[in-house]
Amino acid sequence: MLDTSFLIELRRGNKKAVNALEKRKTECEDVIVSSLTVYELLAGANYVWKKHGDAREMMVVEDMLKYLTMVPVDLDAVRKASNVKAELMLRGVSVPDLDVLIACSAENAEILTFDKDFTPLKDLGFEIALLDGEDEF
Repeated sequence: MLDTSFLIELRRGNKKAVNALEKRKTECEDVIVSSLTVYELLAGANYVWKKHGDAREMMVVEDMLKYLTMVPVDLDAVRKASNVKAELMLRGVSVPDLDVLIACSAENAEILTFDKDFTPLKDLGFEIALLDGEDEF
């Protein structure tokens, strides 16, 4: 699963992002994103459109989405996320709600990200590949 930060870095041509995706292309059945990641990308593209009247970012996002499979945040994901959030709160750890929901939107998926906010989820069994930190590629 590709997180918003990963897709932004991939669009910028970040070599870590390109290499991480290249490394996994034969292992993956599908390249997925959460519907919340799509929301974050579209919100950014809409902001650029409304502020600058520039539709290029929207076109880039729409084109990118053609190659990705979107997984919804359904009731099962929400239930799992609520349990994960409660466990994080018991541990005194803060992770943004959107990141918890994104992580819970696909079962057994490795999450490729540049966002350090996902790191605490490793302790709860999530497979997080943090490309801007200790997991170098």
